[in-house]
Amino acid sequence: MQGSIVSTLNRKTVPIMKKWLTSTCLVLWVFASYCGAYANDSADQEVLQRRISLNLVNQDVKVVLQQLSKLAEVRFTYQSSLFGSTPKVSVQAQNLPLSKVLDQLLRPLQVEYKVEAQQIILIRQSPSAPRTAVDTEVSGTVTDEKGEPLPGVNILVKGTQRGVATDVKGQYRLRVPDENAVLVFSFVGFTPQEITVGSRTSLNVVLKADASALNEVVVVGYGTQRAQDVTGSVASISMKNVKEMPVAGLDQSLSGQIAGVQISSSNGVPGGGPQIQVRGIGAVGGGSQPLYVVDGFPLSTTSNQTSNPINDIPPQDIESITVLKDASATAIYGSRGANGVILITTKRGKTGKTNVQVGVYTGLQQIPDKGKPDLMNAQEFAQFRKEAISDRIRAEQNREATDADIPEQYRNPERLGKGTNWFEAMTRVAPMTDVNLSLSGGNENLNTYVSAGFFQQDGVVTGTSFQRFSLRANIDGRLSDKLRVGVNLAPTFTRRQRGIFGGAGRGEQGFGEGLVASPLPPVYLSDGSYNPMIQSDGTFNYPNPVMVLNEVDDRSNSTRVLINAYAEYEPVKNLKFKTTFNTDWQDGRAEYFHPSTIGYLNQNPPTIPTARYNRNSYQNWLNENTLTYQTTFNEVHSLTALLGFTIQQQTNKGASFTGENFPDDDVKTFNAAARITGSTGQEDWSLLSYLARLNYAYRDKYLLTATLRRDGSSRFGQDNRWGIFPSAALGWRISQEEFLKPVNWISDLKLRASYGVSGNFEIGNYTYLSQMISNNYVLGGTLVGGRQMETLGNPRLGWERMHELNVGFDFGLLSDRFYITADFYRRNTEDLLLNVEIPQSSGFGSVMENRGNVQNKGVELAITSRNISRGSLGWTTNFNIAFNRNKVLALGRSDRPILSGVSGEGNPTNITMLGRPLGLFYGYVFDGLYQSQEEINAGPAFPGAVPGNMRVKDVNGDGVITPVDDFDVIGNPYPKFTWGLTNTLNYRNFDLRVLVTGSVGGQRLHTAYEYLHNIDGVFNVTRDIKDRWRSPEQPGNGRIPTTNGSGRGRVMFRDVSSLWVEDNDYAWIKNITLGYNLSKGIGKVIRSARFYVSAQNAILITNYTGNPEVQNYGNSGTKSGTLVPGVDYSSYPVPRIFTVGTNLSF
Repeated sequence: MQGSIVSTLNRKTVPIMKKWLTSTCLVLWVFASYCGAYANDSADQEVLQRRISLNLVNQDVKVVLQQLSKLAEVRFTYQSSLFGSTPKVSVQAQNLPLSKVLDQLLRPLQVEYKVEAQQIILIRQSPSAPRTAVDTEVSGTVTDEKGEPLPGVNILVKGTQRGVATDVKGQYRLRVPDENAVLVFSFVGFTPQEITVGSRTSLNVVLKADASALNEVVVVGYGTQRAQDVTGSVASISMKNVKEMPVAGLDQSLSGQIAGVQISSSNGVPGGGPQIQVRGIGAVGGGSQPLYVVDGFPLSTTSNQTSNPINDIPPQDIESITVLKDASATAIYGSRGANGVILITTKRGKTGKTNVQVGVYTGLQQIPDKGKPDLMNAQEFAQFRKEAISDRIRAEQNREATDADIPEQYRNPERLGKGTNWFEAMTRVAPMTDVNLSLSGGNENLNTYVSAGFFQQDGVVTGTSFQRFSLRANIDGRLSDKLRVGVNLAPTFTRRQRGIFGGAGRGEQGFGEGLVASPLPPVYLSDGSYNPMIQSDGTFNYPNPVMVLNEVDDRSNSTRVLINAYAEYEPVKNLKFKTTFNTDWQDGRAEYFHPSTIGYLNQNPPTIPTARYNRNSYQNWLNENTLTYQTTFNEVHSLTALLGFTIQQQTNKGASFTGENFPDDDVKTFNAAARITGSTGQEDWSLLSYLARLNYAYRDKYLLTATLRRDGSSRFGQDNRWGIFPSAALGWRISQEEFLKPVNWISDLKLRASYGVSGNFEIGNYTYLSQMISNNYVLGGTLVGGRQMETLGNPRLGWERMHELNVGFDFGLLSDRFYITADFYRRNTEDLLLNVEIPQSSGFGSVMENRGNVQNKGVELAITSRNISRGSLGWTTNFNIAFNRNKVLALGRSDRPILSGVSGEGNPTNITMLGRPLGLFYGYVFDGLYQSQEEINAGPAFPGAVPGNMRVKDVNGDGVITPVDDFDVIGNPYPKFTWGLTNTLNYRNFDLRVLVTGSVGGQRLHTAYEYLHNIDGVFNVTRDIKDRWRSPEQPGNGRIPTTNGSGRGRVMFRDVSSLWVEDNDYAWIKNITLGYNLSKGIGKVIRSARFYVSAQNAILITNYTGNPEVQNYGNSGTKSGTLVPGVDYSSYPVPRIFTVGTNLSF
């Protein structure tokens, strides 16, 4: 049934899409014109609707107006005598309209306001009646509903300028003219009260919280919720903390901002993406990255080290980011929610005058000394080679070496100097620029947001770069009181030069080879031309790395269009039907040309030119239909119910061609190639889903959320294609209970508990099928083509399922001056997708099955504090810390350990075993160096060992050292905890923000040592090799073995061992931003301006010799993936970035 549906959709998709795109472009043009015609009619209303968040206590009203002017980007005009004797006032506003703040601030002062030409004019109300001769004193205390004193409440005698503010204990004392006097009590965030004094001299008042101040909403799957009603583990990010960071994609700026979300900058590739893990690694056969949802559209692509789908969305276009962490929050996304969900909402137009904003920053990227490899220079390398040859002759021939034994290049190392530092030659200080222009506005019937952006990042490695050109138009229209429609259109074009990332080590032509090239030869010859090949005596002969980076033509580009369209209809009150159509279309191509002037490893030019051409495209479309009913009855019951049906499909097309035997370098297109080979391919997948959710609240104290989703995926076997993903969550707002109201210092307390199931379908499109390959057969003496089965299919192949229990609380103290969120979770990922060994009699060695169980459990804690909030000085702190423990509960059919990764010698680097974390480091256990022949004879030892060779533990106890058999667990890539700290200081118009992230307890396997510690003399090596064992009298540092003896000893040293394992505890100051705000603008055109300087990746504190955040969860191949975590092959360096920027509003 599903197959027929998908087939029909395939046939109809193309013509429908063409018509739909044409209609969309027409609608965009009409809507934009319509918006421009009406935008100026509502300028006054737009000013008063601007949202304000401000906390000032006992400040002069003029100071408060200055702060409001800056925040609302508006000017106040009034006579200097208007507030001549006005008492001090207080304001506490959280995301309130400016009109509401002004009403509560100015009415008690008998001041009126009106808006004209983007200015707010303040005037005095009509004079009040003369004061009587006899005054009466009234005193009392003002508290909130819990009895907690409220400092800074404004109290005025109505109709006069007489008033006071409550002190820190909420107490006040005021003289009134007579018993008919009316006192006005006002405090932003609370409902004002007017009370007639009468004959009372003591008057205590309880202010009630303004409901609108408690209704802050957060985006959740398929809708929004009030923050106080959220029962799952959900975290929102303030865009103020991230929008000015110099990064290509917004996900790179989330590092250290959310407890339990580990964001690792594995490399500094221009346009690359970070590795993101939500609550540890739970997936093995499927992908481990979270699901990205943009304006309700789940994207099918995920981030990796060289590309990032979020890079196609400029950070300036994003309104909010929400991260769903636990299963009760992610279960609404069913089969794609197991690794967490990141919800991204883009900006939309707002009612009022058209607002034009320009954001620009530019800066420089530089590799810090901490990120540079410590390699030998020419003199040191020549000395090393000279000593190694002398040591060998002394040991093998029992004599001293002569000049005739030493290659001429190495005879006089002191004459060589530093030679060529290939890392410095291949890298540079690189510029970075971002420009963004946006226009937004509208009226009550139509709102529009339009933006255009350009981003340019040259890489710190020569020849690498990334460019992005982006447009966006978000349009929302109200066709009637019951019908709303809208469309988002976001085309993006990106261009990349040389897509290297360094993770392939020395095997990567250019950058990787340059790390190990001999430092003796120069980059350029005496005539200024490139030195084509780099080699000194005994080393590998490499093509000039700088020449490769500059002259090999390696470029790619991509065009992507994201479209979201919706219609929402309300047939009856409280019932809404919404249908959306979304499409994500991308077309990319990559071109490569290797000219004849550049050689290969151990092959001098001229060479025969070769070329490659790759073309990949996909079209993903999604239709979602939801019915939402929301109501409140009997004033105590709140209910929201959601039903939905969705269908999503993607088609991938690819083509790959290789051209060989080009006659010359002049014509690089394939029509000049004498031989062309290649292939094309197409893959499809589809997903059908039914979903439901119920949210219920009783008296805003007792909360319930229940979710159910049923998914059917074409990626799984026909016998196991459908999955059901339920969840339930409970919440209890204890702070609303009567018995807790007397506890004045508790402002909010909510307990949460949830359980849910989500899935992971990120596997191959046809993994459940038997794979066929071409093969030739001889029939009747004739060679004929045919097919043969290469892998065994599994019609029962299904989902990896994640079951999660989460318990947490939200705790506000002292009017939320301190706010604590804590979560405790246990997550079990069952039915892992594993290659399981099967009997050889089947004709196959293994089959993909749902086997295994992995558990992650941990604790997350987030604390927000307002340390100082005094007049023009403010200081806030956000701190988070997360502890996660990973353990394997079951593996395959026999629970046999899984060996993964591959070293340069072909041995595994990681092991996964029962009762331990996934992918522990696995190798020789270093046990010092053999100091004498007697020690070798006593054993255990490897055949041919000599004094000075590396000694390792005989793990299996057989008396002989052999690879793998004598491997053991040598390290753990997972930290004990990760943490983040953000401090924000504000003083007058200045602000300073410092973001620090860190990790404690993890380790890294520095596998780059497989070539950087190759002491055969074929590569350049690190400087610590100078301190090696040379003789009993020169034992070195006890860690670097001799270069003498058989090759086995040197091979063991460059194979995986505990010598490669390093602690990677670190603290990284990720961002420092200093800004200055001009709320009054510049001249008559610029309404407001902000100028700032920023340092990204500013300071790294660690003892690790590489990048401590390097990960390879998101890559593929034998050297990476979920089962090969924490392996470092010296990736593309992460630069320190210094920028200066401005944001202007017109």
